[in-house]
Amino acid sequence: MSVEASAEHGWHRFSHAQIGVARFGMSGPLEQLFQKYGFGAENIASKGKELVDFYKNMGGNVPDLNCRPTFVNFQA
Repeated sequence: MSVEASAEHGWHRFSHAQIGVARFGMSGPLEQLFQKYGFGAENIASKGKELVDFYKNMGGNVPDLNCRPTFVNFQA
């Protein structure tokens, strides 16, 4: 799983799931934006566990990088 405080574009080649910025046009206090975009420690840990469970449910084998879940990280 990649965590990039910039665009998640391109990380799909190296990781099975991405947490990153997939939209444009927000400003505000850094901590609030980090939470809004899913960069908080709780969300990252939760998504990591979700990713492990995703592959456990697929038989425990980690397949190629094209077989991966899609996360919605932005908190409305």
